[in-house]
Amino acid sequence: MDIGNALLTFSQLALGLAGFSAILVALSGRPHLWTPVDSFRIKNMLTFAFEAVFLSLVPFVLAFFAISESVLWRISLAVLAAATLGGTLLVLGRFSRLSQSERAVLRPSLVYGNVAILCAASLFEVVAALGIVGTAPGVFFTGLVVLLGVAVFLVVRFLFARPPA
Repeated sequence: MDIGNALLTFSQLALGLAGFSAILVALSGRPHLWTPVDSFRIKNMLTFAFEAVFLSLVPFVLAFFAISESVLWRISLAVLAAATLGGTLLVLGRFSRLSQSERAVLRPSLVYGNVAILCAASLFEVVAALGIVGTAPGVFFTGLVVLLGVAVFLVVRFLFARPPA
């Protein structure tokens, strides 16, 4: 399989999800009218959808710098790990600013489950970036799939797990 084509295909898929998320945002009304729970969900689904889009392009950008393939993947993994961890910290920060009743609507076990998955992915990406795991392209692609999976999960929760009116 050609890794470049797989990453471009993935980028297109992630962009489609990001576009769909943006349509959901546009249809959900004016931002100042969003509930705190909707705001939390919207910000997070857009964060992870757009992270998946742009991070899938990192190896292509690095390829223009004529660095070796192993260095390219190690840098790509380090960038992916940092962005994944950064997005995870944003989730935790946003979650901590919600009231107890708003957190209950989101089901904290699901939020912390996603955080655990994202942290595990970041750790695995760091391990691969350090060269401890020898399948850097596979780990990179898996990390992107995790980001996209979290974004899809958030879209589904936004659509179907609505707080009572």
